[in-house]
Amino acid sequence: MKVSDCLDYFSDFYSDFDRTVAENMLHTLSVPLDRKLQTLSKGTKEKVQLVLVMSRRAKLYILDEPIGGVDPAARDFILDTIISNYNPESSVIISTHLISDVERVLGSFIFIHNGRLVMSGECDDVREQYGKSLDEVFREVFKCLPNS
Repeated sequence: MKVSDCLDYFSDFYSDFDRTVAENMLHTLSVPLDRKLQTLSKGTKEKVQLVLVMSRRAKLYILDEPIGGVDPAARDFILDTIISNYNPESSVIISTHLISDVERVLGSFIFIHNGRLVMSGECDDVREQYGKSLDEVFREVFKCLPNS
């Protein structure tokens, strides 16, 4: 399957898919539409997946490790893409362990351990209360929890 085939598929399957937005993002990322997915690097495949998702006008976006496996420059681009392309009336849930990389785009957070809520709140409130970054609080909370 080529990248253009993915665009065709999403166009056919999702009525809220904006192909022009997807093509523009792929062009910005220098991802040729005629390339087969199997020839792309892991990071480029993840970029294509993110572009496909963020080119929809959904009410809820759930992104599982959207910046895992990509270089730091690509992480910045991916986060900027998420922020600049989602529907403002929508919610975005990002599941990740890379707190320091996503912290700048978060409004609120939930820490979960073994399926249980450990901590939640507004990022600004936690930074003010603890005088630390959310990443530092995350590290403190999770180093104290048992592995079981």
